Amino acid sequence: MARRRSRLFVPTGGAIAWVLGMMAVGPLVGGDPVQVAAQTVIEAAPGPVATWAIETFGSYAQPLLMIGVSIGIVAAGAGFGLLTARVDPGPRRRLQVAYALTLTLVLTTGGGFYVAGGGISTRWMLATILSIVPPGTVWWASAETGARPVGRRRALERMSIAGGSVLAGGVVAQLLGQGPPREGVQPGDPLDPVEEKTETGTTTPTPTATGDGDSLGTRSETDGVVVSSSTSDEAFGFDFEGIPALVGSAADHYVVDKNVSPPRVNTDVWSLSIGGAVEDGREYTFEELRTHPDRREMTVTMVCISNTVGGNLIGTTDWVAIPVRTLLEDAGVTETAVDVVTRAADGYSEAIPWSVVREREDIVLAVGMDGKTLPAEHGFPARLLIPGRYGMKSTKWVTDFELATEDHEAYWEQRGWDEEAVVNTLSYVRAVQRRGDRIAVGGIAYGGLRGIDRVEVSVDGGSTWADATLEDPVSSHARRRWRYVFDRPDTGPLDIVVRATDGEGNRQTSSQSPSHPGGSTGWHSVTVSL
Repeated sequence: MARRRSRLFVPTGGAIAWVLGMMAVGPLVGGDPVQVAAQTVIEAAPGPVATWAIETFGSYAQPLLMIGVSIGIVAAGAGFGLLTARVDPGPRRRLQVAYALTLTLVLTTGGGFYVAGGGISTRWMLATILSIVPPGTVWWASAETGARPVGRRRALERMSIAGGSVLAGGVVAQLLGQGPPREGVQPGDPLDPVEEKTETGTTTPTPTATGDGDSLGTRSETDGVVVSSSTSDEAFGFDFEGIPALVGSAADHYVVDKNVSPPRVNTDVWSLSIGGAVEDGREYTFEELRTHPDRREMTVTMVCISNTVGGNLIGTTDWVAIPVRTLLEDAGVTETAVDVVTRAADGYSEAIPWSVVREREDIVLAVGMDGKTLPAEHGFPARLLIPGRYGMKSTKWVTDFELATEDHEAYWEQRGWDEEAVVNTLSYVRAVQRRGDRIAVGGIAYGGLRGIDRVEVSVDGGSTWADATLEDPVSSHARRRWRYVFDRPDTGPLDIVVRATDGEGNRQTSSQSPSHPGGSTGWHSVTVSL
């Protein structure tokens, strides 16, 4: 019985130690085999499955997939343990199985780190060795000697060694730093400032002061809306507690893509290629792009197409970018060009008609964010930005522009999402604050290139409506903040609803729809008590 339990425990415990060991030393190469396996599942998943995962789990889909892969590895170990616990293959066969498992473990671990690290290196070798020590120690901890299994005390002692080896691997990874040594320009490095701003650029205005400071009394959150009270007696501005900053930073900008971890790009060897239906194919180094004479600063709001009504997958940031049409026209686009196809270092592709790019100077290739080079998760070294379209159209980690002579079916289009992905008009409640008998409701509204002309607020569930005050736009490409202030001496609940009218006079639809296939719609509502 003890021997049977040992045969069940060894593969299960070994699988757990293996997963923990790989994750612990992953920083050595910037990734680990578990991430590689999860990414493989993402790439192989049929369109309906990928869409279901996004709609069901949202931003939690990838972390849950990582957990699922880890559980799958442990379950496979447990399954193997159950099999060997029921069937005694004999000493000779057990030795053969042990050799086969060891070889499989080494090849799988090494292959996973090879893919994660982008090739063979001393770090790849060290990560592989450190990762197979914990499962090897588990096997040694419970290995049978002679006719009797190892005793419980000795097994526990050796198991503590397995745990220590996982910890030691993590310490080594942290001491050696995240990923391979730095090469070329890095994500988040300082970027030379733009000397002059063009008409498509913007100067960020100074935020409206509210004088809240230390006068905040209470603060809570209801359905993602910040509810607070303040002892201040000053007039409400547009940035009271809970209202997003006029222009956000890279740190608070949402991140959604198909990757478990972002690709790492070495700018010393990276270049942007322009080919296809052009007279003269071109290549740009990162240095040529970051110092391009036509680069400009832009404040742009981006929204993820999978954002739900009232969701947080929306961000506004300052970017440094170059018009795409300038780069393409320098290559001489021919009359046969139909689509501008962008391809990325991670295999992603998107497309937008050349007829659209040709007419819009604000479709740009971004090389900077917050006055620095792009963070890795936001597309370093270069990414596309298409104001007024959902983020799925703005390819990250761009490596190629191809002028295609026929319609290109892009990555998410193949998976059932809308090809044009034009942003639907939206308005969200973000904050409610009481100051004495005065209450302010505030939030954001965005209509893409159509802009926002009006925001209406109801505090009685839609029975009556009042116009909110709109803040001056920071940019023609950015969302607007709004507020509605009213007197309400009692403390009963407020049934708040908000709706917006875009710059073309179209009121935001009240019809509720999910994010798939063309972005969510509907009025945002929330009930709060003060």
